[in-house]
Amino acid sequence: MNLVCAAERLGLGPLLGAPLLLKDDEQGPVWKAATDSGLWVVKLNRPWGDFWLPMAAQAGALEVAAWETGVAMPEPQSTTLAEAGLWRPIGDGVYARAVRFVQGSHPTAPTSEALAAWAGALVAELARCAIPADPGVDGDYRSYSQAEWEEWFAQAEHLEVLSAEHIRVLRLSVEQAEAMVADQQELWRSKLVMHRDIRHQNVLTGSGGPVLLDFDAAGAQEPWWELVFTAFGLAGFGRGLEMPKRRIVEACLSGYVAAGGAIGAVDESAFTGMFASRVGTAAWLLWMACGHRGGSPEYQAGFARRLRESVEAMAVMLKATPTWAAWLAAQAENTGRGAADSRSHGRSTFSR
Repeated sequence: MNLVCAAERLGLGPLLGAPLLLKDDEQGPVWKAATDSGLWVVKLNRPWGDFWLPMAAQAGALEVAAWETGVAMPEPQSTTLAEAGLWRPIGDGVYARAVRFVQGSHPTAPTSEALAAWAGALVAELARCAIPADPGVDGDYRSYSQAEWEEWFAQAEHLEVLSAEHIRVLRLSVEQAEAMVADQQELWRSKLVMHRDIRHQNVLTGSGGPVLLDFDAAGAQEPWWELVFTAFGLAGFGRGLEMPKRRIVEACLSGYVAAGGAIGAVDESAFTGMFASRVGTAAWLLWMACGHRGGSPEYQAGFARRLRESVEAMAVMLKATPTWAAWLAAQAENTGRGAADSRSHGRSTFSR
C-alpha cells in the first residue's frame, strides 16, 4: 500500500522524512507521517467488499458531527463526507484517511475514576449528535443460522483454532445473544450511530486532557448499551479472564448521568449490546483465524489468539452478568437520587 500516494491524494503535501509505522496490520496499516502541512496519522485500508462503504459512511457522519460539536478528538484532515465517509480511494482498491497527530499516552485498564467519568460523559455527548443508524447497513449484529455456526465450529476445531470447551462456551454465547436481541427488538430498531469502541486503547491522555481516537468501528448502538460496554471495558474487562472494578463502572455511570445521559434498563438486558458485539466480533475473528479472509499464517494465528481470549471473556460474562446488573441497579438508584436531590436544591435556591 502506497503511503506517498495516500498523502498526495489526501492533500497532505509531500512527506518530510521517513514515516513511522504505528500499527503493522496486513490489511490496514497505520502510519505517523510528517508533511509540510503538519504531523498526521494516516490509515490505509483494503476493504473486503462494497458492504464496507455504507458502514464507513455512517462512521464518518458521527466523526464529523462529534468534531463539530467539540468532542475532544484529533482533527480530521477533512470533514467533507463522501461515499466512504472520510475515507478516500487512492487506487488499486485501497482507501486512505488522516487525522492530526496528537501527542499522548494510552491509559491502562482499569483506568482512573476521573477518566471513567469523562468517558461516561463522552457517551452522553455522542448520543446528543443523534445520528440515526441505517437499518439496512450490514455492520451491526447479524444472526447466522445454526448450520453456519456448526460449520464454522467444525473448521475451528479441525484447524485447532478452538478447543471443544471454547466451542461449548461460544455456542452458549451465541444462544444468549440471539435471545437477548430477540427480546430487545424495539431498542434494536431505533439505535443511533455510536462510537462502539471506547476503551483505553482508543484514548490518549496528555497535557490537554483525554482525547478519543478511532471512529472507524462506529455504527448502530443503543446509547445505554454503549455506556455499559464502555464502563466495563474501562473497568478492566476485555479479552480473557480480567474482572472489572466496580468503582470504575460506577464512576463511568455517574459521569454519564451528570452529562444528561438517559439510564436504560438496569437488569441483564443492559448487556445486550455487549453480548451481541462479542458474538459478532467472534464470528469475524473465527473467519480470519480459519483463513476465510486470507492473510499470512502468522496473521491468522494472531486472530486465533484473540478469538480464544474473547471466548474466555464470554465465559466470564455468562456467569457474572446477574452480579454486574446488580451493580448497575444500585449505582443507578444512587446516582438518580443524587441528581434529583441536586435538582430539587437548585429549584429551591432559585425560588428564593
